[in-house]
Amino acid sequence: MSQERNVAMVMAGGAGLRMGGGVPKQFRIVRGKPVLVYTIEAFQNSAMIDDIVVVIVSDWSGILQKYVDEFSLTKVTKIVCGGSTGYESIANGVDYLGRTYAPNDVVLIHDAVRPLLTEEIINNNIAGVKENGNAITVVPTTEALLYSEDAFSSTKIVDRNVILRTQTPQSLRVGDLVKLHAEARAAGVVDSVATCTLLIEMGKPVFAVKGDGLNFKITTPEDMDLFKAYLKVREKRQRKSK
Repeated sequence: MSQERNVAMVMAGGAGLRMGGGVPKQFRIVRGKPVLVYTIEAFQNSAMIDDIVVVIVSDWSGILQKYVDEFSLTKVTKIVCGGSTGYESIANGVDYLGRTYAPNDVVLIHDAVRPLLTEEIINNNIAGVKENGNAITVVPTTEALLYSEDAFSSTKIVDRNVILRTQTPQSLRVGDLVKLHAEARAAGVVDSVATCTLLIEMGKPVFAVKGDGLNFKITTPEDMDLFKAYLKVREKRQRKSK
């Protein structure tokens, strides 16, 4: 029996419209490297990850291959072209995984624009899949929450203790992921926004594993500024420790 493999599927198919400009946010250069490369490196440097599959905006696949070579991202085994929507992009990735990997292999689906992923989160996801069948990275909600139907006024408090804020990775076995998407297509569910929402929409429970506040998604220019500031602080710490 062959050993189970752990595969990272990095979703880089978005155009990053909220960031502005003509370059997708995952390709914005920060301190000499694209954001996407930082994200891939988190998996590249993990002892638990065997392969990395990247689902990319089709026009940028050649550029990504150049970065793979330049930064010696040796675990990247496949660049898959994404579709016109986020759901189509992940479906393209799922199709490739189903043709390439064994049903019991573990896949960690991760946003390309969450570059501060940690080894602990990766390990939590793999352990969570092996224990419960799937693993959804979450962090607790610390803010007060108000319920509003008009996004302006409220008369109702939402108990933050029952709210989980999801991050990525969102992970499960390859066979279960392929089956999930086949069942969803048959049921006409083709617009789910995340793996966790698709699982729930298809009547399946999801299981949380611990995330990290630094594992935030770069969506706005302010998020990009936070990422740059963190890298600057990290670099200073590394110089002091030498």
